[in-house]
Amino acid sequence: MQPLDDEALSMAFPWSSKTIRSRRKALTTFCCGCGQREDTLDQPLRYCSKCQVASYCSKECQKSDWPEHKPICGTAGIPKLIKSLMANPDLLVPLGGCFILAFDLIDRARCSEPLVARLDVALEPSDIFNCAEIFLGLGGGTLASGSGSKKAGKGKNYNGMLQVNAFTPITNPKRITDSHRVVWQRERAKADAAGSRANEVVLLDIFHADGQMSMTVPMQLSPGLKDLVAEWKADGFAKPTDVDPTGKTTRDPCTIQTSIQILNAYIRADRKNKMLLRAQMRPADLQVIRDAATDPKTTPAIMLLTKISREPIYQPMYQVFVEARMAATGVAPSIPVLNLL
Repeated sequence: MQPLDDEALSMAFPWSSKTIRSRRKALTTFCCGCGQREDTLDQPLRYCSKCQVASYCSKECQKSDWPEHKPICGTAGIPKLIKSLMANPDLLVPLGGCFILAFDLIDRARCSEPLVARLDVALEPSDIFNCAEIFLGLGGGTLASGSGSKKAGKGKNYNGMLQVNAFTPITNPKRITDSHRVVWQRERAKADAAGSRANEVVLLDIFHADGQMSMTVPMQLSPGLKDLVAEWKADGFAKPTDVDPTGKTTRDPCTIQTSIQILNAYIRADRKNKMLLRAQMRPADLQVIRDAATDPKTTPAIMLLTKISREPIYQPMYQVFVEARMAATGVAPSIPVLNLL
């Protein structure tokens, strides 16, 4: 197995950092306090005077968000990374595929109501060994106690990258708000005016690792993308990070889970940060990783533990985690069930 190299990455994702920055600026801004989009407000948002990244609809929202914003003020920050994700056209392909699979849109007529999904993202160490160090409690204690170390990784600086932890379709109509409908109607009108009436308009509620919603982003799914997903469902798709020892490309079934794995793999392979999805990790980001191993009670910690338990790249460290817990307690670790619907 060999990692995707920089040359292959450039061929797969030809967009330059300059292009992504330009597209990022065009995205609708949102309030970092309450999550409202600027185009749903009566007045423009104001930016943090220090970093010019965080934006707010009121002084009250800025004040309430300050404890969270203070550690990252002056850095890229989660909101900016989320914008970079949504500004990269190629990374939107697997996200759009998740929508098509979740709502069975391949042969479905255009929907007249919003289709909404929740996307949970988090910062994670760009080096998998650093992730293992924090998760397994190395350097700050051992996992032999069965609880890991709640101090692992403290006092260290880690380079991080944005990763998607979960994609959850919202199937309960009561979860579709008036705000969703306003955003959807505006994007629907925009698509129709541009001659893209055949495009499906969907909404993505993006949550970051603190469990707070950062923004709602509209997406358009073209008939061509539906056809592509139909091909993937029939034939599977090549894994971007794995090469069979015989020289044959390994193929995975097309599912929501494998689509997210592929998206995360490309972000991980972008060592030169052309996608603008890397930043220094915050204490809160490290705490989520520690909580996933020691006390998975919060939604972000449970989602991360679920991802670690199923994605191939984490299997060596997850196996160590399971064996240590079994040796210490005689009981295999369990993952709490989330109900986000």
